[in-house]
This record gives sequence, structure tokens and C-alpha cells, in this order.
Amino acid sequence: MSIELVQTLKHTLTGHELAEAISILVEERKLRQSGQLLHMKNSLIVGDRVEWYSSRRNCILYGNVVRTKTKKAIVQQEGTTLNWDIPMGMLKKASIVSE
Repeated sequence: MSIELVQTLKHTLTGHELAEAISILVEERKLRQSGQLLHMKNSLIVGDRVEWYSSRRNCILYGNVVRTKTKKAIVQQEGTTLNWDIPMGMLKKASIVSE
């Protein structure tokens, strides 16, 4: 499924079908994030460079893990002093930037 297909479907689905499609996508996202949570929980350590998608800023952000908790990690965003409390299911290890 591509984004273009979703763009087309949003105009052709009825209200009920659209609600059902949203429920299906939300459930799939939850399943993927729970799997990602387990993977990150077992492999993430302080100092790792990670990336995550910020829907507020509509872009991918990068940072370094400052601390790991049970389900979340404290991440300092690169280039700032901002610390984010991010669910591990939203994180992905990022490659090291060469300087």
C-alpha cells in the first residue's frame, strides 16, 4: 500500500469504511511499535544514536540516549539541549555521523 493509494481512498471510502480503515492502521501501528519496543529494550544503551519521527515537526529527528527506562528512553536531541522522553517503540538506531 502506498501513500498515493491512501490519498485516493480517503475520497472514495464511506464514513464507516474510513473509520474501519483507520482502526486497522492504528492496530497495525500498535503491533509494530510493541515489537520495536522489545527489540529496542534489549539492544538500546546509553550513548546510542537514535532517530524518531516527530509528527509535530513533520520530520525525523536525531539524538543520543541519555537514559533508558522500562518503556521509554530519555534522548537528547542533536544540536540542542532539549531532552525528549520517547517511547522505545518509536525509536530506531541511527548510523553514526562522521565529522
